[in-house]
Amino acid sequence: MKVKFSKLGMLALPLLLAGSPLVSQAEEQNSSFDVFYYSLSDQYISAFQNEMETLAKEQNLSLESFDANNDAGAQELQIAEKLPDNKPKIINLVKPELTEKIIENCKKSGSRVIFFNRQPDLKHMDDYSKVWYVEGDSMQAGQLQAEVVIDYIERHPDIDRNKDGRIATIILTGPQEHQATYLRTASLAVELCLKYNYIDINAKLDGQFDSLKARGELENYILNNGIDHVELIICNNDAMALGAISALNKEGYNTGSKKKKYIPVFGVDGIEPAIKAIEENKLEATIVNDEKEQAQAILILAQSKETDNRKLSKKLNMKVWSNGTVYIPYTKIIRK
Repeated sequence: MKVKFSKLGMLALPLLLAGSPLVSQAEEQNSSFDVFYYSLSDQYISAFQNEMETLAKEQNLSLESFDANNDAGAQELQIAEKLPDNKPKIINLVKPELTEKIIENCKKSGSRVIFFNRQPDLKHMDDYSKVWYVEGDSMQAGQLQAEVVIDYIERHPDIDRNKDGRIATIILTGPQEHQATYLRTASLAVELCLKYNYIDINAKLDGQFDSLKARGELENYILNNGIDHVELIICNNDAMALGAISALNKEGYNTGSKKKKYIPVFGVDGIEPAIKAIEENKLEATIVNDEKEQAQAILILAQSKETDNRKLSKKLNMKVWSNGTVYIPYTKIIRK
């Protein structure tokens, strides 16, 4: 089984992935960082941590990592306890409500702050010149996901299994307070509605970006509505897509056999288990949220003592917006 990699969004990769730090050797650099994760039980965040630690080791950088286990109070305490060391703080927020206090405290100590993956409250970023936010472009993720869904529909008119002229669609969403949930879902829905008027979004199930939660939600939906009312499943991340596949397996679908029943499932993130599921003919496609590229951008911002976003844009070879936001392009992996 082969998978196809899209070239879209790869233009920013060469400098970032060249294998050596992009911060000028003549520039005074930071080399030790505190990294705060919202939850290392999240499959994407776990893969991200592995990439971050690998890159740090290659560049002789020191990381001290903390897992909040999805507890906002625990994360707030972890950050507060590390403020006196004045190291750059790399933060994957549990909740955006922590943004203001974190920035205020780091401003007092003069520490650089790089938020990633979970969007902070952006209005507070204007109050401090040493704060940035690095994330995959979630709107682009939804648009690319729509593209691969549209391509599948056009190549597989038999997707309408019950021949009613409609495509019964389920969307598994992340936490409602997560900005990526809104942007991925909204941009996906807009693109699909512009293209087709016969896609019925029968349910948006709250999978919380979690495989087991998504599996349970889909199993309950099938129990109450029947498998015939599921013809297309679109997920805000790969963990939920893998959970959806587990639920379909119980019904005899998406077992990996080309001779057996199949419902197309689409994810986002590009985690290894999802890529394996594509190779095994269980998952149709994923949109890659490149953890290596994000980790490298974060380390460049953390190492540098530069605060001018125009100069930082040159170091990164990508746009750093005036409020300190950096969006990393997505790519596509599609079952062939």
